[in-house]
Amino acid sequence: MQPNSGKNKRGAKMFEEPRLHRDQVLAPRRESYEKRPVLSATIYPDNKRNLVSISRRSSITVSQVTDEVL
Repeated sequence: MQPNSGKNKRGAKMFEEPRLHRDQVLAPRRESYEKRPVLSATIYPDNKRNLVSISRRSSITVSQVTDEVL
């Protein structure tokens, strides 16, 4: 039995997924992304309780409820 059996030999390539080969993967370029403005708001605890209760009743996320309210 060889001392390095089971280990990768120098220069040997590990198994590569052919669909993920660097020359074949198509990824969107940074310029093609839409730059959207960011809105930040402070939500106080009393308002948060209302948003959470609306979210539970309507079964949508708090973020979606907040977007609709704003």
